[in-house]
Amino acid sequence: MERLTRVAEYVYGLGIDFYRIPANISPYDDLESLEEARDEIVKLGDLFRKLNIRTCFHATYYCILNSPKPEVLDNAIKELRCISLYDELSGGGNHIEIHAGGVYGDRSTSMGRFIRNVLSLDESIFKMIRLENEEHAGKLGTIDELWNIHRETGVPLLFDIAHYRVNPLEDDIAVRELVMSFLDTWKGVTTFPDLHYSTVKGGKGTHLPVDPEDFWKFIDSLYGLEFDVMLETKEKDRDVLKVKSYK
Repeated sequence: MERLTRVAEYVYGLGIDFYRIPANISPYDDLESLEEARDEIVKLGDLFRKLNIRTCFHATYYCILNSPKPEVLDNAIKELRCISLYDELSGGGNHIEIHAGGVYGDRSTSMGRFIRNVLSLDESIFKMIRLENEEHAGKLGTIDELWNIHRETGVPLLFDIAHYRVNPLEDDIAVRELVMSFLDTWKGVTTFPDLHYSTVKGGKGTHLPVDPEDFWKFIDSLYGLEFDVMLETKEKDRDVLKVKSYK
């Protein structure tokens, strides 16, 4: 909580108004530690709102809701419950970005398992879930698969341009059309829609140092739409400042 308080003040000073809180906010996904930090979490939530900084979460790599292993699913739910408790204590306003998981040799069965498991989540967690498209052919998460899941669950869809560009299973669909359709799935939810950008080179590789020209070309193609942008890059705040100063 102390570190995140410093982060909030730091990003505010840079003119950044959208920040993704690390998903492993609680040591070992321990609900008791969050309860112990209740007062600090309340203050932190108030600070983010005072500074007009929207926040969200992205589940960790190990948070796999369609795993056939019960212990993996249990740990995933444990992680999500910690995030949900933080959201409650901080005053709400966060969503959780998540991937659908692996294919485990059978895309259809794996998709059905994700649908069943996401629908069985606690209501407070379910309402926070936002499903992101995937870049790897060996994982669930093509545009078509996400739409199948959305039709069965109503979970809002989050578009990642880099994942879309490098996934060999994707069809060539106009990006603006895709973004508009994804943003429509957020209607009626309590958090502001967002999408992800990272630079891709040679048809592969994501989260590379940002190319400001490509970033703004992408953003300009979506003129008139309303969304937050999460810039995914290992350079973090330095690349955010790079794109902010480019125009």
